Amino acid sequence: MTAPDKSPADVTTDRLAETTAPEGSTARPAAAPLRRVLALLPEVETVAACLDCAAAAAFDAEAVIAAVHVGFDPVRARVSTEELDIQYLRDATEGAASVRSARIKAAYDAWASTAVHPDRAHWTDEAGDVTAAVVAQATSADLVVIGRPIHLDAKDALRAALFKIRRPVLIAPPRAVPGGRTLGRHIVVGWKPGEPARRAVEAAAPWLRRAACVTVLCVAKLGAEPYPPSARALFARLGIAAEIVDLDKDARSVGRLLLDETGRRGGDALVIGAYHHGQFWEAVLGGVTRDVLASAEIPVFMMR
Repeated sequence: MTAPDKSPADVTTDRLAETTAPEGSTARPAAAPLRRVLALLPEVETVAACLDCAAAAAFDAEAVIAAVHVGFDPVRARVSTEELDIQYLRDATEGAASVRSARIKAAYDAWASTAVHPDRAHWTDEAGDVTAAVVAQATSADLVVIGRPIHLDAKDALRAALFKIRRPVLIAPPRAVPGGRTLGRHIVVGWKPGEPARRAVEAAAPWLRRAACVTVLCVAKLGAEPYPPSARALFARLGIAAEIVDLDKDARSVGRLLLDETGRRGGDALVIGAYHHGQFWEAVLGGVTRDVLASAEIPVFMMR
């Protein structure tokens, strides 16, 4: 008797288990190699920043950077007439699907012409249904990288990356860094007890272990149980040395406080959980997550 085929979600869960310990385990997880970094390229504005972050995160010399254009294409996608009408309205402001794809490919070629290791990156055009393309491409990825979304395709791609698959997602800030970005010298974690933050930390563990410095910031709500004990327990279980910092909440939002403190401490990446509220894009991400993504100037690791 043969085993039933696994869905993409099952496969990605199995791959995630390679680098995370069982719940409650005190053993340090085995360090699996980083094989494939998926750089999603849904819009021209974020191509260079996304690829910079993908290259910086690809710590394994053998890792491949899969640069994949995902974008809605009415010729390839199967959608309702109403959805087609909405998509065709985009042509006036963003150009037709073929035009958008050509611009993104040109931006990729420009990045590759100056990259330190351009041979590690490979271009693929997966225009059609954005969600389906993201899910299919992410199945074999160890990390998904995407720029902060501007247009509809990018918002759809980010939503799929966060809520349709179980892979760590690295969200690139808007601007590329001349000469290439560094990532992992000092990683900061925004900690809140619960499954979203725990999963984000476990997913980012390969990068946290390689960081020269890890700082965990705890900003508890008034009257809540202290956050540091759960953070210490998790990082001890994962075998990751970290400074646990308990911050007092002030007039700033928690997201703004995390970003300000990360900048003050010289953090070059931030890890936070992704929280899902509602069915529409404007309500997809909770307050802290939304605030961080709106203003972060450093890469942000997330996982739901």
